[in-house]
Amino acid sequence: MILINTTKILIIIGAILWIMGILLKKKIVKNIGIAILIFVIIFWVIFFIWAIEEESIDEHENQQENETISQNNNNEINDITKQFLNSIIYKYGIITKIEDNKIYFSDKDNNLYLIENDEKINYIDGRTGTNYSFNDIKENWYIDLNNNQKCLLYKNIKGEELKKEILINLSLPDDIDMVRASVDEIKEVQQLGNNEAIVTFGISDIVRSEYYPEINDEEHSFDIKLKLTNDTQYNTNFNGNSTYNASTIENSKHLMLYLRIKSNTVENEYPEILEFDSYSN
Repeated sequence: MILINTTKILIIIGAILWIMGILLKKKIVKNIGIAILIFVIIFWVIFFIWAIEEESIDEHENQQENETISQNNNNEINDITKQFLNSIIYKYGIITKIEDNKIYFSDKDNNLYLIENDEKINYIDGRTGTNYSFNDIKENWYIDLNNNQKCLLYKNIKGEELKKEILINLSLPDDIDMVRASVDEIKEVQQLGNNEAIVTFGISDIVRSEYYPEINDEEHSFDIKLKLTNDTQYNTNFNGNSTYNASTIENSKHLMLYLRIKSNTVENEYPEILEFDSYSN
């Protein structure tokens, strides 16, 4: 307010001196008045430039401060043990550290969480159904906390090791309640006769980039050759031609697929299909 009032006074004085100098034909008085007005103009130009630069600096500092606060919030580790044990939370991510009887993990948005080991928690391999103790768990495994106090764990593996676990997953009985690998499509059929065939399926892992951005989905998808035999049970639910034996298997192309492998054939060159289901969309 003082600055504005001072400016007004200087403008009035400068204008008066300028006019008086003109009327009295006093050049020095006129020049003093002009000098005062020029001074006021230059001062305010410099002031505005300074103010704009200060605002820009303040804005940059605020932005940096907000980024720091955001980063600090992202680095905050949330203990979700109680919520998990009370079945009121669902989280998944990749294990970053196991320390002091705690599992630390981050989700796809880089939020950090931890759960403490508790005797109520069931640690289960999400692919094979294997029960783990806390000491079996490793860093870089994937973790999936559901609402039944089950801590599902997925080894961070690739290639033949992963392919074998997917085959085991597809051989699990119904009483093991967990998600199965996705049977995406029928790619090729080789008829063997005698109601038998070798079928190449495109199959995808349970662990996908949708939930775990570190995953390369191509490395978690396989073409797997399986064998239809006389023991295979068929179930179809769609309009048109049915699939009821090996010779009619191609009727199920482009449909939703489900299958179960005989558990004692997982190690075979061509694991055998115990159940084969196909459904229309």
